[in-house]
Amino acid sequence: MKNYKVIINQRVIDAINFILASNNGLTKAFLAENLGVKPAKFSEILSKRMTAGMDIIQNLCIEYRISADWLITGEGEMIKQDIVNEPLPNKDDITAAYIAAIDAQRTTIDAQRDTIIILKGKVADLEDRLDKYEGGNAHAVAG
Repeated sequence: MKNYKVIINQRVIDAINFILASNNGLTKAFLAENLGVKPAKFSEILSKRMTAGMDIIQNLCIEYRISADWLITGEGEMIKQDIVNEPLPNKDDITAAYIAAIDAQRTTIDAQRDTIIILKGKVADLEDRLDKYEGGNAHAVAG
């Protein structure tokens, strides 16, 4: 009986090696992160000490247009045929997307920081008013 996990894992490794060879400058660490895997687990998969999970297989199919049919059954071409002429996403495109996401987060954080500063000022103002109110009532009660 064939060990399909081992066979599929070898195809995952072949796809990863193809992606790395097709994208100059793309590192294993960067690819692991883009596939949602910690570098240590990624290394274990590449060295065949672990088998790839469905999360990696799904991300290979979505992010790098690896054919799910080819990964699972070995039939057909590695790259999805309907878009075979389009270039694979490269490191610069992926990096630009990450930078854009980080910039959007920074904008949100800056806006939240401004809101916090305004709210701190309002809290301080309310505390001053409360102190004055309580101080005025203390004199009325004492007098």
